[in-house]
Amino acid sequence: MIGWIKHCGVLLLLLGLLAGCAGHSKLQTRLVASADTNVCRIAVMPFENWTRNSELSLLVSRLFSAELVRSQQFNLVQEGNVGMFLLRHRLLPGALLYKDHYEALNSQLEVDAVVQGRVVDAGTESRYGGTPVPYLSLNIDLYDARTGQLLLNSVHQRWGDDYRKILHFGVVTTSSGLIKKMSQEIINDWFDKGVKCR
Repeated sequence: MIGWIKHCGVLLLLLGLLAGCAGHSKLQTRLVASADTNVCRIAVMPFENWTRNSELSLLVSRLFSAELVRSQQFNLVQEGNVGMFLLRHRLLPGALLYKDHYEALNSQLEVDAVVQGRVVDAGTESRYGGTPVPYLSLNIDLYDARTGQLLLNSVHQRWGDDYRKILHFGVVTTSSGLIKKMSQEIINDWFDKGVKCR
């Protein structure tokens, strides 16, 4: 009887570990141009919002900016300076930028690259009948401010329970926690693709 209980316990432990490994990243970064250019100073444009939560895009762009700073690889233009640039050029958040806008960003704010992003989908839902967890889909572009050329595009989608380690441990239960983790994954992927300050 005790042997049977031990076997059941081991099986439950293995199932928990497998469940933790089941959630995999859906991050895809596509290099459009050589990302081996020197990218030191970045301007993060306000993210475009495709969801019903009107405040989410601001939260995502701020947390993504914070993770860029935390990486200690880049110097970021302050959010207020980006806002003043948008006002001067009569651009709405999420507006399409043209080559002359990138040239102006490069000359006025001395940036090497520009981040533009979209919050494609977000919400909270229960996938497996358990506690509801946040989910988020992002689409982020990095442009060379000197040429206006798209360097790379990252598409990323995650659920809070994708980070499950065993049972409920590791599950991300807040939107801000999910945004932070996804931002770290995107930025680390950019490093792997050659986007760095040299």
